[in-house]
Amino acid sequence: MAKTKELLMGWVNNPDNVIKRNIEDLFGIKAGSFILETLAIKTNLPIDSKYHFDKVLLKKILRWIYGSSSRNNILLFGDAGVGKTSLIIEVCARLNIPLYQIACSGKTRFQHLVGSRELVGGQTVWVDGPLARAMREGGVFLMDEATRMDPGEQMNLAAVLDSRSSLTIPDTGEVVKPHPRFRVAATGNSAGFGDESGAYIGEKPSSFAFLDRFQKYQVPFLPEEVERQMIAENAPTLPQEFIEIMIKTANEIRKGFIGAGGGLVFTLSPRSLMVWAMEAVSYVDMGIDEPIWESLMDTVMNGAPTDNIKTVKELYTQWVA
Repeated sequence: MAKTKELLMGWVNNPDNVIKRNIEDLFGIKAGSFILETLAIKTNLPIDSKYHFDKVLLKKILRWIYGSSSRNNILLFGDAGVGKTSLIIEVCARLNIPLYQIACSGKTRFQHLVGSRELVGGQTVWVDGPLARAMREGGVFLMDEATRMDPGEQMNLAAVLDSRSSLTIPDTGEVVKPHPRFRVAATGNSAGFGDESGAYIGEKPSSFAFLDRFQKYQVPFLPEEVERQMIAENAPTLPQEFIEIMIKTANEIRKGFIGAGGGLVFTLSPRSLMVWAMEAVSYVDMGIDEPIWESLMDTVMNGAPTDNIKTVKELYTQWVA
């Protein structure tokens, strides 16, 4: 990892707006006495104190934030619910970096990112969209599900994503130059090459010229030991034998998901796993029969094809017996 001075050079130019923090204190990972500079001005982003970071992926994100990466744009890809968006939110929240976020779809147009004219106080005025604001004010512009956008609309971002980036606002002709702390993050279930599995309706092959402007980081599922720890933190009264059943079942569901080459139409994200654990505790307390199975059904599987539920039931039963 680069030395702190090298890592942060040119990122913050006003010492009065800086707080120095140890990376372990900020992110809960063992990384020695590595020091980070954070902005002193607090954002309104919430921090999840129970969030678990992957050390290698976090270091890559920090290089991008502080300008040590060769590109200012990153694409995080992976299965639904693995924590692509939450990773960016948690990093920005801890470093006090403003976040400008938009949820993308096949109907998202470049104009939605830039802004529009709106009626304010009886007058029509220009109002910046999240992209224009991020470029002016500095911060992370986050495009959730950017790989679902129309390739033609993606290409309108080419000038913004280039190393010599700028943004021309069509309605006003103004050319916006990026703030030194302007960064672009995108997320997607695929890496932009489309989804052959059929698991993610709406995923499209992106323009290669668009993809070529991003560093691409895959966000995997968390290791089993981390998920065990997270369940214990979120559902501390859950017996260990129940936790083991949940971990094994979750892994089998993920293996059987269509996106992994199986036949299940659903998967179990870390987010859903935590909900399952917390619901299971309540179901146990309420005296519901088969609380672990019932809470799994309500969290993920209700309404799924009968053969899918039967498959999971057979897997689940072998560990319960």
